[in-house]
Amino acid sequence: MLTSNLFPRVSCFLWMAILAIALSIFLPAGAQMVSYTPLNANFETTITIRFNLNFLQSEKGKKLLGQTKGLYLWAGAGSSTANAFEFSPDGQTNFNQPVVNGQLTCVGNNRWEITINPRTYFNVSISKKIAALGLIVKNEDGSAQTEDIILLPGKSISLSEVVVIANKPFIEMQPDKTVMNVQSDINAMGSSALEILQKAPGISVTGDDIIKMSGKPGVTVLIDNRPIQISTRELANFLRSLPGSTIDKIELITNPSGKYDAQGNAGIINIRLKKIKLVGTNGSVSASYTQNVHYRTNAAFNINHRSGKVNVFSNMSGDNNLQHTSGKIERKVQVGNVTKIFRNTTTDIDQNTSYNIRTGMDFYASKKHTFGLLLNARGNRTPFNTRGNTVIVTNDEIDSSLITQNDNVFKTRSLNTNLNYQYEDTVGNVLNLDADYSSFKNTNDNNLSTLLQNKKYETYQTAVNRQAVATTINIYAIKADYSRSLIKWNAKLETGAKVASVSTNNILNATFLVNSKMISDTGRSNTFTYTEKINAAYANFGQRLQKFEYLVGLRLENAMINGQSTDLNNKRINKPDTQYLNIFPSLFVTYKANDNNTISMSFSRRINRPDYQSLNPFETIYDLYTSEKGNPYLRPQYTQNYEVKYAYKSSLNVAFGYNHTVDYSQTISQQIQQQTTATSDNIGSLDNAYLNISSPMQLRKWWTGYINVSGFLNHYRGNLPDGVLNNRVLGMNYYIQQNFKAGKNWTFQLSSWYNSPTTEAIFKTAWLGSVDLGIKKTILDSKMTFRLAIVDIFNTQRWKQTVHFANQDYVYKRKWESRGIRLQVSYNFGKTKYNARDRETNTDADRIKPKH
Repeated sequence: MLTSNLFPRVSCFLWMAILAIALSIFLPAGAQMVSYTPLNANFETTITIRFNLNFLQSEKGKKLLGQTKGLYLWAGAGSSTANAFEFSPDGQTNFNQPVVNGQLTCVGNNRWEITINPRTYFNVSISKKIAALGLIVKNEDGSAQTEDIILLPGKSISLSEVVVIANKPFIEMQPDKTVMNVQSDINAMGSSALEILQKAPGISVTGDDIIKMSGKPGVTVLIDNRPIQISTRELANFLRSLPGSTIDKIELITNPSGKYDAQGNAGIINIRLKKIKLVGTNGSVSASYTQNVHYRTNAAFNINHRSGKVNVFSNMSGDNNLQHTSGKIERKVQVGNVTKIFRNTTTDIDQNTSYNIRTGMDFYASKKHTFGLLLNARGNRTPFNTRGNTVIVTNDEIDSSLITQNDNVFKTRSLNTNLNYQYEDTVGNVLNLDADYSSFKNTNDNNLSTLLQNKKYETYQTAVNRQAVATTINIYAIKADYSRSLIKWNAKLETGAKVASVSTNNILNATFLVNSKMISDTGRSNTFTYTEKINAAYANFGQRLQKFEYLVGLRLENAMINGQSTDLNNKRINKPDTQYLNIFPSLFVTYKANDNNTISMSFSRRINRPDYQSLNPFETIYDLYTSEKGNPYLRPQYTQNYEVKYAYKSSLNVAFGYNHTVDYSQTISQQIQQQTTATSDNIGSLDNAYLNISSPMQLRKWWTGYINVSGFLNHYRGNLPDGVLNNRVLGMNYYIQQNFKAGKNWTFQLSSWYNSPTTEAIFKTAWLGSVDLGIKKTILDSKMTFRLAIVDIFNTQRWKQTVHFANQDYVYKRKWESRGIRLQVSYNFGKTKYNARDRETNTDADRIKPKH
């Protein structure tokens, strides 16, 4: 209890102190948090290019060096190998012009360097991807001194050494998204993906593993632009098993363009895994061990081999963990004039073993034509056992009790395959074709045994309920994306189409004990089939007009949905059964007043279709008094999103947004006599407004940091079965990170995150937060890295939810193993850089939610 009271004070003091220092020190300087990672293929941030110019050691070189005031860099950028000099430095059009802002600095014996931001240095539109960087070292008058240097796969570098260092902050605010550079965070490298998301700007993760963006649920989670087909619970387990060492960055997209599927009304979280970008055979290996009360281990191995026209890669990770979670629920139930209190205590024993294998091949038939194959297999086995004790109190006296043992064995297997073809020429035409197939299988064998006892704790009856759930889902999708650069108009056109088909089959076999014999439960046993076909097409047009840049888009989606549930009595429910055509417009406008000030505005319309299993009418029993079931009558919810962003240098980013959702749906509990049941329903509307402020900091040469504060206001309105809902609620969260360099390759990091108390419809939740400490040491020329972290120092990650609505009155508490110490070791091997391709494939599997 002491740590719970101490955390808000310590964290608040820490936040206020850092904010005061930031305002007084870093804002005038406009400095940027710096961390060093390999060059990103998109060249979105500042890079330092370092040269070792051997030609200057020759007699000719020494003579030339003596005749000029200095050496200058004349560089070009392009979208392919054959067009490396498509973009020139801003203000220059030919090789013979004097070089502007391009003087090289001598930083050692025969060592020269220059620091630039490639995108602004070449004045490249944000809608254009830079894939090539061409370099020429020249005299001040523009005469060439070296041959071209092309930083591209398969190209020899004419200088003996070129070192490219990307100065990436932990958080980057880009016009269309916020990017977390995970490799820049000490604790993140040893953390899981779910723990990293808890630190993300505007993101909160509830105690029951619901991910929210700006205080709103309905987030679509992608892995490398591809949704993952697992339930809320399994998504949490998967993200817990995904090591931070395998993640390159996380993209937070609050207002996606028409290129993305319209699914996901709260926004998109795109987790980009590390891609080995190296020629030859290269890779990395990492492992971590965390000691809480129990243990958690994970390991990852990445390897890439590039030879000639063929590139083969594989990423593998595995996880094994054990944790105990304690829970308490106190429910007050009014039965006539009698008040009953149900006091329930539980202990969850959760042991998860999982694996993830991602492997593929790219074949570069020519400079314009590339073929690819990608396979991704995932699986996990999770024994989840809960022992519970419920004491029932009537008129302040114990009248009975229950002892329950709820044993589950969850098994999940999935396979995703992708065939890809890409065409790209030198004049800005890019065509991508993708064919996807995803299969998903989930089983859960559940055994719930209950001992019913009298007030003397004497057992007078035994109840047994068993259920076996099997879910099979198959997804087929074909899509084409085409983009064309319209150089004459400084514009870009994007268009595409997609056809997707989903079929699911869900079987629930339920039995219960009668006279020492298990018999079929005809009321609960059920078969649920579901099919969904979606045809979509989109077009985006973007243009740069002096200081303005805009992107306008339109997406059309036609959905055909059919579901049917059948019980053992052959009773059928033919729901859902619907067909509709939707239009999803989007608009993005950016105004760059000068190099220091940028304002952007955006609008989009989105949809959130119910996940497949929320429509499934299966009923899951947790004990004799609590249960949950699906709702085949759920309707999609629609949202209109508006957002304004402001960026000052690289020092301050502010985002304000508002969205309105109709037919808003979420899981709502209902008290029926002594039983509490939960189901998803369309409860009404939700208005959400949010403000997000973030700042990287350079406090001292050895001290860098980052602050993000997000606040939101939610207004829920609707009619529930038990009454009218009209709630306005406030909430906020923050993340603070401080890094200290101590010399000799030592780095220390102190960080804290916090979610304030808030309310979601009828559910009130208490605050949640953590303070973490990390230490990093690199050896062997930074190839090997050791990271030690103390997580949740004050042991404050505890969840509390209360409901006081109509006849519902209960308090629910959970405490998991959050405090611990973690050791992570990683080793990188390989040399030359190679830019691997990114693929955006199957985007339909996100809504697969297997029933437990």
